[in-house]
Amino acid sequence: MRRSLALGFVTVMCAVFYVVLCSTAVWAVSAQNPYAQNPYAQNPYAQNPYAQNPYAQNPYAGGKCNPGYGYTTYQGKQLCIKCNPDYSYTKYQGKELCIKCNPDYAYTRYQGKELCIKCNPGYTYTKYQGKELCIKCNPDYSYTKYQGKEMCIKCNPGYTYTTYQGKELCVK
Repeated sequence: MRRSLALGFVTVMCAVFYVVLCSTAVWAVSAQNPYAQNPYAQNPYAQNPYAQNPYAQNPYAGGKCNPGYGYTTYQGKQLCIKCNPDYSYTKYQGKELCIKCNPDYAYTRYQGKELCIKCNPGYTYTKYQGKELCIKCNPDYSYTKYQGKEMCIKCNPGYTYTTYQGKELCVK
């Protein structure tokens, strides 16, 4: 009797398991490794920015400034300052100045100096293998970290690059 009861219980459990398994939608994930290649890399063009002192004036009561002036600390005093058009107020070589870069150049820190830099068309300025460089990937490739390295990666159409079950894969 115990055997038939145990056998009946196992049969019922298998039937329940079968019904649950068959009625549950199973989502299959298709995964594959991305195509990976090193980006093209080159040094940016670099030049010093144009620099000039800002216009400065004392603020009105309550820190109010004339139109076009901004209230800030300049040379240790709370003043209203203004730069010429296309110039930006920033710290440059330890001084508070108005700076401007030539068209298509961006003001940034490059090799430990504040400079205006520019990359060739299609290239992006970034840190690559510990160096500040302009990098570019082939069409349809994206620049990202892959298996611990900066790489250009590409997935087949319909796949998306992601971390799936602890691995960097293209999944659908």
